[in-house]
Amino acid sequence: MTSSSYFRYPHVHGDLVTFVAEDDVWIAPLEGGRAWRVSSLQLPARNPRFTPDGKRLVWTVVQGTAPEVVSADVDGGNYRQLTYFGHSTTRVKGFTASGSVLVTSAFRQAESRHTYAYSVPVDGGWAEELPFGPVESVAFGPEVGDERPVVVGSVLSREPAWWKRYRGGTAGKLWIDADGNGEFERLLPDLDGNLADPMWVDGRIAFLSDHEGYGNLYSVLPGGKDLRRHTDHEDFYVRHAASDGKRVVFESAGELWILDSLDSEAVRLDIALGSASQSRRPALLKTSKHLGAVVPDATGTASAVESHGTIHWLRHKDGPSRIVEATPGVRGRLPRPLGDGRIAYVADHGGVEALHIRDIVATVPHAALPVGKEHAGKGHGTAAAPAGAVQLPGEAGDGATALPQPVPAAGAAVLAGAGTFVPADDQQADTQQADVAPEDTVSAADAQSGADAPGISIPLPSRASALESSPDGRRVAVGTSFGEVYVADTRTGDFVLVASIGEGTIGELAWSPDSRWLVWSEPVTSFGSRSRLRLADMANPGTSPVDVTDGRFGDKSPAFTPDGKYLAFLSNRSFDPVYDGHSFDLSFPSPIKPYLVALAAGTPSPFGPAVAPDGGEGSGTDTSGGQESGETPEVAVDPEGLAHRVITVPVPQGNYTSLGTADGALLWLDWALAGVTGDGKASQDDKEARPSLVRFDIARRKKATLVESLDSYRLSGDRSTIVLISDKQVTAVPADAKADEESGKLVKVDLGRIRVMMDPLSVWGQAFDEAWRLQRDFFWAEDMAGQDWESIHKRYRPLVERLGSHDDLVDLLWEMHGELGTSHAYVRPAPVTENGSQGQGRLGADIAHTPAGWEITRILAGESSDPLATSPLTRPGVDAKAGDILLAIDGVPLSASVTPAMQLVGAAGRAVELTLLNGPAHAGAAGTQRRVAVVPVKDEERLRYQEWVAGNRRTVREASAGTFGYLHIPDMMANGWAQLHRDLDTETALDGLIVDVRRNRGGHTSQLVAELIGRKVTGWSMPRGEKPRTYPHHAPRGPVIVLADEFAGSDGDIITQVSKLRGIGPVIGTRTWGGVVGIDNRFALADGTGVTQPRYANWFSGGVGWSVENYGVDPDIEVAYPPHAYAAGRDPQLEFGIGALKEMIQELPTDRPPAREGYRRLRPAPLPARSQAR
Repeated sequence: MTSSSYFRYPHVHGDLVTFVAEDDVWIAPLEGGRAWRVSSLQLPARNPRFTPDGKRLVWTVVQGTAPEVVSADVDGGNYRQLTYFGHSTTRVKGFTASGSVLVTSAFRQAESRHTYAYSVPVDGGWAEELPFGPVESVAFGPEVGDERPVVVGSVLSREPAWWKRYRGGTAGKLWIDADGNGEFERLLPDLDGNLADPMWVDGRIAFLSDHEGYGNLYSVLPGGKDLRRHTDHEDFYVRHAASDGKRVVFESAGELWILDSLDSEAVRLDIALGSASQSRRPALLKTSKHLGAVVPDATGTASAVESHGTIHWLRHKDGPSRIVEATPGVRGRLPRPLGDGRIAYVADHGGVEALHIRDIVATVPHAALPVGKEHAGKGHGTAAAPAGAVQLPGEAGDGATALPQPVPAAGAAVLAGAGTFVPADDQQADTQQADVAPEDTVSAADAQSGADAPGISIPLPSRASALESSPDGRRVAVGTSFGEVYVADTRTGDFVLVASIGEGTIGELAWSPDSRWLVWSEPVTSFGSRSRLRLADMANPGTSPVDVTDGRFGDKSPAFTPDGKYLAFLSNRSFDPVYDGHSFDLSFPSPIKPYLVALAAGTPSPFGPAVAPDGGEGSGTDTSGGQESGETPEVAVDPEGLAHRVITVPVPQGNYTSLGTADGALLWLDWALAGVTGDGKASQDDKEARPSLVRFDIARRKKATLVESLDSYRLSGDRSTIVLISDKQVTAVPADAKADEESGKLVKVDLGRIRVMMDPLSVWGQAFDEAWRLQRDFFWAEDMAGQDWESIHKRYRPLVERLGSHDDLVDLLWEMHGELGTSHAYVRPAPVTENGSQGQGRLGADIAHTPAGWEITRILAGESSDPLATSPLTRPGVDAKAGDILLAIDGVPLSASVTPAMQLVGAAGRAVELTLLNGPAHAGAAGTQRRVAVVPVKDEERLRYQEWVAGNRRTVREASAGTFGYLHIPDMMANGWAQLHRDLDTETALDGLIVDVRRNRGGHTSQLVAELIGRKVTGWSMPRGEKPRTYPHHAPRGPVIVLADEFAGSDGDIITQVSKLRGIGPVIGTRTWGGVVGIDNRFALADGTGVTQPRYANWFSGGVGWSVENYGVDPDIEVAYPPHAYAAGRDPQLEFGIGALKEMIQELPTDRPPAREGYRRLRPAPLPARSQAR
């Protein structure tokens, strides 16, 4: 195995180059050769920079729960932490003109994507905010007289290589203050590319750009003239360029390159680590951390366990585990015991998903022992290891250290060739005992390891989404993500297509007790909002499936009762709406009930009514739902009238999932009605809501809770045992009653018995291949929008062998996804933190170091309706005020070198003691010293956000003499819906309305928002003694202005475009993000890393078509927000919007309630005179 060689984030000084590899900082000679490690934290590091004198390094690395700026001597000594921001956006970006560390972070901002620049002393101390507003990078130019020019790069939504050829609103822009007077203007405003990493090199401004279709290094004169290209990379982007003012160093494809000057050619640096990398060392699997499916066998005494792509057989009470599938570089999924000593599962041997069937217990292949007179009485010699046998470290023939391989399964059903199936032994296949080993010995020549077992291929394009084995083990049903249902015969290998709808996911399958009938839930609309149940007779494979339900509702979670008389399922066909508590609306928050279908026409409802049987007493109906004997019931199905034999189970409607059936009972997960954001919890420390497991007794018509809180459960084949997963722990409990530890019936399954070594390089290779396949199979355009995806794989795959850490893999996946040139192609690893660390504590205030000490300059007001927007300093009993001095925390005196942030490390959510000196605002009590207890918060973003919204609303009110409303919508999800409704009544009742969708993070509620803000007043409700109300309710009474910017993306793009198409109001601001190919977050890699596939493309009418993707939505009136406006505390877009709204009101007067006149009079006129009789 070669050492890693994936290098990132270089910087140069003198004859040395520093960079990141294997999650640490390294230094190497510029002429090449062996590098040496500076740090050994094994935590993702970023952007190491030599100090201007070359004696120290500064970089960012995770400290506690977030990256922080740290420094060390070039030789690795004198390590110290410089910042305590506690924010994921913190990055070193170089040095200021005075030599302080230049850092970007959003730790004091209302928007985490708005990273500001800060100056931090090299020895640590107060972080001074620089006057540039949100920036990605800052480059200070050479001083000329008393002037020092500066170039800033705008905030990027992601780095250019991760979304190649991006042209949307957040595409990188360069701004220059040419003479240092604080006024900025665009540099190269007409260059249509994604510009990043500006740096001053020999009087020119160098930067990265992809305006010619590829990411390369360019430079230009400060006046914007003489644009030059300095590199010619086409296969991989030039990334992370840095300079010492003369030379430029950068990375491309994990290699380091240098230009000695802008007039020279780039040269690749030949550097070797020679490292025994900890990240590449094989290690034991952490089973609980990566726990997947746990599926019990027929008897409920053992389970198939999936973890990190490996599959194991584990008895519940005791005994060792057994590896079923753990081939390096292969991911196994969806294990299902067959009930005859075999397991079926899906695995991707050779990069192709296939169905595999293997014995649980196998006889290990071995070489024949020598027998004969010449060996009599002698010890046996060591036989050569047969093919497929376990090979221990040190036994590898080539001298390399080999990983232990799983014992091959004897009798494994595998393909002998294309379309040919090698059947398992018939006698073995008929065996109904689990854990029975075949008696015949498989020779070494016949044994096949998992790597040699291609299995039963699933036709492409497809991906197995569900797998269930029949009770007799004879068949395995496979559902796919493309709406197909297949059935495999486990003895012959026949693989039959049962049904195909060509779209949607088949996620739920179930077999009848006699193994004859297969049922599944099949989507009939996009996004699975409606689905139907279908039933296939596998004894007559030529017959068409039967529709059990018609697809008018969402019918899911089918399961046969053990007696075979009924099919149970869950359906959202309960229509009992609930009035909304905040606005005039009705919804169906709990629409689900369990139902039964009588399969035979003559089967009565178990809930009656029924007549007594002839010649005897009783109801004549078996309401147990169980079996009268141990014989397998024969299931009879009368297709005619099946949909009309649906029986409602007598329980209240609710939020139910995962229906199962046991003898005489139904089981399901019951989710308590809870909010989406979690803001409605009793305490923010409460855990996220989880379901309870409910058992409904059919005969008694009563339900009971078996488990109060869990994640998932699975019934054993005989319905006697429930295996449940809760907080990554596995427990086996009886299915007929609640069990506790004292009863002796509850078994905690020890997952620690599962032991398998995981080879990181093999794991990373499989992850890369699977991520590539997922894009191939689920990207929204089958032709990959013209991209040659096969060639992308060939180009990127070799880089896997050079990776030094999981963080490197994440970077490589991002760059591969970037080749799609499409939004929403994300890679989402689990957050990296130091073990046992607690979040950085924050006080919900601005604190500055002044001559008097650490002064509280502002306390954030917060929002009483938002539990995440409360400052600890405003809590009862604290009585802190602006101007107070913070003297000590937990008794530790503060000073210029001992900062409040240093003393609040790990204090989030924990009580601390503050020693305060009252300031002038306390009047007569000024100068008094006192101690108070507070609980610091982990994150101030929501607190600062609500302060920002309140400030904007105050600006609008003051500028309009109280007549204009202001609404900000932070996203198109639950949080944004809540924020919109906080002030909807008040703001829509004013003369004009500004709807601000700047910084909108997207989501899926834009159509709801558009309906609300696009309402027009068509009438008035005029109650006596109350204020009039518009019809429809919440309709804006006057003209509407929409503010948008480059950070309005995804559904934020869509609400902006829809506002234009529907004429809701003019859009003012800048072009939006440009990402409208949505995702569904369905897939994760074996280690839990999320990877998304841009799958849901949006097209718009009005001549817009597909053009929003990778471009954005142009405003009707463009108003830029330059860096100097931020520095001055101005909001030019809001200011322009207020002025535009004033002009609109002159032309479009506000709707006002009518005067109470002109209505029909109730008192009749006097009677006319009667006509005289003649």
